[in-house]
Amino acid sequence: PRPRPPDPRADLDGIVSLAKALLSDTKAFLALLKSRFPAEGEHKLESLPVLSMSALELANIQAAAALGRLSGDLQRYRRHVEWLRRAGPALRPLEPELTALSGRLDRLLRRLDHLV
Repeated sequence: PRPRPPDPRADLDGIVSLAKALLSDTKAFLALLKSRFPAEGEHKLESLPVLSMSALELANIQAAAALGRLSGDLQRYRRHVEWLRRAGPALRPLEPELTALSGRLDRLLRRLDHLV
């Protein structure tokens, strides 16, 4: 019997799962970073775009273009994580968390590259 071709939906579900885990890891790392290095004032990410689409519009998304853009955005995020890893002795205590975050990011990028 011939092997079944891979199911793109299963691959996409795996990518979504990895992306959710990466978001969770990022939030946990940010909380740890804020607790170890408190900054004065409150910082907000007000420059992020607001999604203006409904679930009905999801069918109109071009998967290849969206995955390509996501991959590019994650590449930039990886450069930021690497910059933090090289930031110096102040962040050395956070190296295990940065390594875990970087590992999950690399897995997600490999899965995206495979799917695209």
